[in-house]
Amino acid sequence: MQIFDDPRRLRLSGMAAAGADVQPQLRLLMLAEALAAPPTHRALDLSAETAVLCTAASKAVRRRPGWLYVMSSPAPLPVALPRNLWQAAVLCVLRCVLPAGRAVVTLQPGAGAAVAVFRAVSASGMPADTLPLLRRAAALAGGLCLVTGSPVHGHSADAAHPPHFAAALRLPLAIRAPLREPPIAEDLLYDRYSPVQVLLDGFTV
Repeated sequence: MQIFDDPRRLRLSGMAAAGADVQPQLRLLMLAEALAAPPTHRALDLSAETAVLCTAASKAVRRRPGWLYVMSSPAPLPVALPRNLWQAAVLCVLRCVLPAGRAVVTLQPGAGAAVAVFRAVSASGMPADTLPLLRRAAALAGGLCLVTGSPVHGHSADAAHPPHFAAALRLPLAIRAPLREPPIAEDLLYDRYSPVQVLLDGFTV
């Protein structure tokens, strides 16, 4: 678990060392940190970051192949965003299609911007932080976020019209910003306290 100097993480680290299950509290802390993340001058390659994150997530959860489809950009998409914010936003979208839904994630360039589109079908329940995280990412990058969909908690939904939602983000490219290396999928997969394991807790193997 990353500790840094945050007393909340130090407390959770001590609890974990004593054998306590800290995943629920750590999940809340990660989401709060993501929503409060300040602007950054460093850029993420959203295409590579998202591909690695989705690869780790698809291997971590108890699902048959085909529940997640990712289309990455062939070209880098540097966007000035905090990594923890983008990871939390993507993982919250994926969480809302578990355990039985489907998700499609596409990353493409578009007129000086990265265009990220998320489609979630048969979402069993959207985490409350999903939309705020997506909108926060758009605001920090100076971009736009558009969201549409039907209720995700069963209201006015049936088998023929399952709950769903879609979100599209247009995020300006930060071509001159220093580019961070993407994480390694195996690190996200095998670290018990990685964002993948914590934010998808309850669905991971």
